[in-house]
Amino acid sequence: MKVALVHDYLTEMGGAERVVESLMSIFPEAPVYTSIYNPEVSSDRFSADNVRTSFMQQLTTGKESSKRLFPLFPLAFRGFDLAGFDVVLSSSSGFAHHVRPRREALHVCYCHTPPRFLWQSDLYFARQPQIRQLLGPVLPSFRRRDLQAARLVDAYVANSATVARRIEQTYGRKAEIIHPPVETSAFEPSTERSGRFLVVSRLLPYKRIGLAVEAATRASLPLDVIGDGPARPKLEQAAGPTVRFLGRQDDEVVRHAMARCIALVVPGSEDFGLTPVEAHASGRPVVAFAS
Repeated sequence: MKVALVHDYLTEMGGAERVVESLMSIFPEAPVYTSIYNPEVSSDRFSADNVRTSFMQQLTTGKESSKRLFPLFPLAFRGFDLAGFDVVLSSSSGFAHHVRPRREALHVCYCHTPPRFLWQSDLYFARQPQIRQLLGPVLPSFRRRDLQAARLVDAYVANSATVARRIEQTYGRKAEIIHPPVETSAFEPSTERSGRFLVVSRLLPYKRIGLAVEAATRASLPLDVIGDGPARPKLEQAAGPTVRFLGRQDDEVVRHAMARCIALVVPGSEDFGLTPVEAHASGRPVVAFAS
């Protein structure tokens, strides 16, 4: 049985990319097809030996710059030649499920969420009203294409009950639930305390990190923010002296901070939420949005 793995893009290392790493462990011979691959920000598990990129690789390898090319993503995935594979396993929160395997092949989509910018555009562009207004006229067309692609998927797998409901509401498809893998053994409790609250997240508007920053600033509470993203400049501008932005850190730094914080703060509505599980494995409580 020949298996191909397909993922939206390898331009950062987040929870979805950790899932793909686990799939690579299950199917070590399977190549990974993706629209764009940036080796500088990807883990060593991904390499030129096992990653196959689309024509978009010649245009950009940056996540932010690639967003301006979003109309090309469906074409990039439909352009892959997957005729030699019996099973195609796509990992999608964007356009990976647009791939076209041969008719006899099985296409299973592990869905992290239907594309947020298409189906939760008000939330996704909450702090970018101009972009939302600009894209408004074209979003219905992309939603129709997304629905068409979803109908061609043989089976959906959701990473949580929340996403399973979202898949059914969006695509009219039932989904089995398989929670994403969390390497809890890598996290250990500690008796040391940093005396600081902690956020570990990509700094994107829908993550609502601004709520944690504002709360810490108003109450003069110590808060460390680990992660990077396009929302960082505005967050730094709004932050008071008790808030520190540490940028992207390696796994060892994250584990150290997680085990020693007062509590992890998760102000957004997560599809699954890997970091709360990691915080619990570190013996620390979580202050989370009740959603």
